[in-house]
Amino acid sequence: MKRTMIDEIFFIRFIACLTVVFIHSITVTQHHYTLPDFTVESFYMFKMTLMFATPVFVMISEFLLSYSYEDRLPKSFWKKRIMYILIPYIIVAFIYSAYPLIIDARFNWGVFFDTFIAKTLLGKWHGYFVLIIFQFYALHFLLKRVFDRFHPALMIGLSLAINLFYLAMFNFQWFQQIPWIAVMLDYYKLPFLGWIFYFTIAYYAGKNIDTFLNLLKKYKYVIIGGVLLTGLVPLLMRYNKIYSIVSSKRFDIVLYTLCIFCLLYLIAQKIKKNPAFVMWISSSSYSIYLLHPLFQYNVKDLLQNAPFYTNLGVHILLLFGIGTGGPLLVSYLLNKVPFGAFIVGKFKVPKSISPEPDKLKVS
Repeated sequence: MKRTMIDEIFFIRFIACLTVVFIHSITVTQHHYTLPDFTVESFYMFKMTLMFATPVFVMISEFLLSYSYEDRLPKSFWKKRIMYILIPYIIVAFIYSAYPLIIDARFNWGVFFDTFIAKTLLGKWHGYFVLIIFQFYALHFLLKRVFDRFHPALMIGLSLAINLFYLAMFNFQWFQQIPWIAVMLDYYKLPFLGWIFYFTIAYYAGKNIDTFLNLLKKYKYVIIGGVLLTGLVPLLMRYNKIYSIVSSKRFDIVLYTLCIFCLLYLIAQKIKKNPAFVMWISSSSYSIYLLHPLFQYNVKDLLQNAPFYTNLGVHILLLFGIGTGGPLLVSYLLNKVPFGAFIVGKFKVPKSISPEPDKLKVS
């Protein structure tokens, strides 16, 4: 059965993309200012409320996959994702591995190779989420029959328990005395167990879209309250020094992310038509996600000598604007030349809702 595009997802992806860029704009700015302790802590608290961004990206991938392909995956599924997601991932990781060595005039093949392997295979960079998404693709193929056999409530509850326990093991120090946990501390974000709840909830929501939308409508006030309540938990955890790390891999971010996803969906439903800038940023979100730190890294030194550098807010906004606009422009231009999409991913802005499922898939 053919299904139409979901306009709401463009808005949700737009918000998630800009949130990631904004987080890094704040972080880069923090590293270049000497700030009062209160301001630093305020920034950390604020960034804690934005940690839903990467998990929402991950949720979108499975939500659209489950929605688009009710029965089976098309023959071209893996080919397209290797071409437009995995190959750009490898190329951009190559650039990030080589660029600092070239700029500092200290290029070393051994250092480059170690860095490149650490990024591409071990996910030791901001693009690691691609490794999670590809695990989701495989899980969709492997677990579909199991998920369809059992009641959604059972599978959702089970995956939530697994996800929370898995993350808690790596969040709290008393678990880290266990040898295998200590070894995995730098890599625990990669196995799907740390993201399985997002996969499960997105699978059932996308597959049963009508039921999902009815639940959103029925429990909209519960969702709003849920955002406030679940968003308060990690703030209190940090304030009371129970667990202070600002990360999207916290066990107490899981339910918060779900509530944010639902709230953003509710907001998106109120928008009759997504503005052009929403569609552009959403459609180039993969490129923006991969490339924005490169632009921010190169601009930060220039901003240090600018007359407005002492203005904290302007510095953040400039990094945000450059981190968004630069990759968008590069993505647009490269997609105009042959094989450009293999470098930064495919960039195509849908002009209208179409019943063709190929226009719905994640890029």
